[in-house]
Amino acid sequence: MLLTTSRTLISSLALVLLQFAGTAQNQSLLEPQPMPYASATPAHMWEIGLHSGIAFGLSDIEFTPGIGGGVHVRRALDYVFSLRGELLAAKLKHDDTVNGNTETTFQAGTLELLVSLNNLVWNANRNRKTNVYGIVGAGLNRFKVDVTKAISNDLNPLDYSTQSHGGVGLGMSFRMSNRFNLGVETKAAIFFGKNSDRLDGVARQNGDVLSYSSIRLNFNIGNTEKRAEPLYWVNPMDAILQDVTELKNKPVFDTADTDGDGVIDLLDQDNSTPPGVEVNTRGLPLDSDGDGIPNHDDPTPFSSSENMAGTDGQAPTEADIERIVNQRLNQYDQTGQVPVPGTNGKGSGNPFGGNSPSTTRPGATGNIDAALANWFLPIVHFNIDSDKIRYADYGSLASIAKMMKANPGLRIVVMGFTDKTASDTYNLDLSYKRARNAIKHLVNVHGIERSRLVLNYNGEDDPLVPSTGSSLMNRRVEFRVANNNDRDMPAPPTKKRRRRRF
Repeated sequence: MLLTTSRTLISSLALVLLQFAGTAQNQSLLEPQPMPYASATPAHMWEIGLHSGIAFGLSDIEFTPGIGGGVHVRRALDYVFSLRGELLAAKLKHDDTVNGNTETTFQAGTLELLVSLNNLVWNANRNRKTNVYGIVGAGLNRFKVDVTKAISNDLNPLDYSTQSHGGVGLGMSFRMSNRFNLGVETKAAIFFGKNSDRLDGVARQNGDVLSYSSIRLNFNIGNTEKRAEPLYWVNPMDAILQDVTELKNKPVFDTADTDGDGVIDLLDQDNSTPPGVEVNTRGLPLDSDGDGIPNHDDPTPFSSSENMAGTDGQAPTEADIERIVNQRLNQYDQTGQVPVPGTNGKGSGNPFGGNSPSTTRPGATGNIDAALANWFLPIVHFNIDSDKIRYADYGSLASIAKMMKANPGLRIVVMGFTDKTASDTYNLDLSYKRARNAIKHLVNVHGIERSRLVLNYNGEDDPLVPSTGSSLMNRRVEFRVANNNDRDMPAPPTKKRRRRRF
């Protein structure tokens, strides 16, 4: 009985797990994905540096200034706080006529917390020119004392002795470029341990103090195209100010239509169209035959001079065109094709004959007119520094796929663009990735053949709106009907990355 019950429970559990796995596997690619929150702290660089300066001990014997130097590594935790690991080596000298002379060899390693004081004050400056900071730290040190001249019996040499220390200080750095800054700093440390008062070789007080004042050469390391400067150089309000500026600079949506052609001025490329003139979606007068003369000024609006070759020189009028169209539509056969002269009643798919692309009637197979298609092809936009398709643009890509499926002979050029917030090289690569991901979406989600999609990219060139910074309108992928000469552009060259060793 117990064995039967156990088997039943195990079978039920296995069934539940299989159903859960099947549900997870069959989730649609079109389900909305949660959008990640934008980080308040961008990716930023590390700092490494060299330092050298004057070191001396405040102790029982009068000091003579010595010299010290070392290296450090600094990393910002946020806009105010940063951690720094530092190594210091110094030579200290003490001499007077009462005790004698000593020379101390000093070595220390310290972990310090730095507080950027001027980043506590917010203003409109994007990058700080100076960085004023306070220092508090602790670490381990070791030193030995050599007696070079003994006068007092209290003066004794000391072999290397290790103890802990703690210290405070102040510093100020001056930004020279996004890669380099120059700093000055002073700090003092007290020692803990049985030899804390033997820095000069004499033990008479509660403890000696080491003072170190230095000049620092600081270098920022990291990819400047993808990472900001260390955050203590960045205004914490910069991201907010940039977003507010973009919102303030957005054009006001104005529905005014000066020339009354049905296209608002914001989109109208010709605000002086004469009354009653037919226009396209851009507000330009229609030019049906493409001869450069608008229909309202063209005596033969539906036939260019090329189409009149070999005729009596009389182009068909609008009434003639309407009569021909009605005649052909009356001959529409049951197969969805339009019979034309010379085909014995067989449909050609083109009401006007010839081999030019045209839109066929329902039930037929053919290609939509290229000029007409370009009017209605949407644009998809991207978040800053991203090549991921936004869920808001899934519908636009679905409409493109639907049109391509209805017109199997149609090829589409997919052109990627960026705004101007990075270098030309980086933007060229990003525009390529945006076009590539739009193509992947059409292929993987909607089943469009890859050969029907032509990958092109143009970096930050040809912006939709004039802007030298971040712009959603310029971060885009456009689509247009391809011609016979359109081909995939090769991927942009990328820098070879060094192989990491583990």
